[in-house]
Amino acid sequence: MICLISIIIPKAIEDVIVDWLLEQDGFSGFNSMMVNGYGMDEQHMSLSERVTGNTDRIMFQMHMSSSVADVVLSELKKDFTGSDIHYMITPISEAGNLASYDNE
Repeated sequence: MICLISIIIPKAIEDVIVDWLLEQDGFSGFNSMMVNGYGMDEQHMSLSERVTGNTDRIMFQMHMSSSVADVVLSELKKDFTGSDIHYMITPISEAGNLASYDNE
């Protein structure tokens, strides 16, 4: 089965997570995007974030087999225990790249 892993992190550790993801095996790449986190515990928020009511976060997404996802998640937990990282694993029915699509 193919799944989508979403990892949502504090912006402050973006470079560390990018490097970490690039070292992982079993998937060919990932996407990242800025997102706003709402409903966060104020201890994780800067003064300006407390005023606006949201935190600046980065979300990484990548698709891979569920067996690879298990390994990636296990390594993430081992390497970043105690970090303010949220993750989601969602099954997906299909994934691909249209650059390799042959429309004959």
